[in-house]
Amino acid sequence: MANPTPFADLAATPEQALFQTNWQIYHKIVAGNHLFHREAYATLAQVLKTRAPQPFRFLDIACGDGSASLTALQGQAISSYCGMDLSRPALAMAAQAVQDLDCPTELIEGDFTLLLAQRREPADVAWIGLSLHHLLTPAKRRAIRAIRKLVPQDGLFMIYEFARQEGEDRDAWLRRWSDQRRGWTEFSPEEHTAVAEHFATADFPETAATWQALGRDAGFATMAVPYTSPSDLLRLYCFS
Repeated sequence: MANPTPFADLAATPEQALFQTNWQIYHKIVAGNHLFHREAYATLAQVLKTRAPQPFRFLDIACGDGSASLTALQGQAISSYCGMDLSRPALAMAAQAVQDLDCPTELIEGDFTLLLAQRREPADVAWIGLSLHHLLTPAKRRAIRAIRKLVPQDGLFMIYEFARQEGEDRDAWLRRWSDQRRGWTEFSPEEHTAVAEHFATADFPETAATWQALGRDAGFATMAVPYTSPSDLLRLYCFS
């Protein structure tokens, strides 16, 4: 394992991610579509069909159990799949899920910031959903630079992320999320507290302008936004 110094300024380690520490809450969020996973991954599937090189090598960063990405990959012209995640139990579930793919597959356990810095195998499409916001901006920059080295000129880098509006500070963003969560009526008071604490301590969203600047700094020429949630609290960004 490489020396972790290049990514020492993480806002929160991946171990603190909500889906790592409380699967029950995370799956309740997904089941309720509170983070608009269905729409985001439907958008991912459409972009893969219309914009990705055919066939494509897919790098699934912070893949979790792989279930969400695999829904978008069904029926696609995928030539290889690589998933990376810190959670061994999640990767064990992913190992079962990727058996449905008709291509070579690879699953790697570890901190994605370190794995990206080490990796040399190219990927036509690199994807990371709801994980980059756990890094502070300088660490996001280094992660995106590492991804840029893996993605060829005709490839794509896509992220699904929490979104701050232009001019909105983090406290105002947290207040918007607090208002949104009032509609999560199936959650207990303890679960609401756990989610609120996670957002307050581990989530550091960026504005679209910052994401575009980070992409350009890494060498991506363009950034599109093919999906924005109805609340404008989440967006899917596509770099090329």
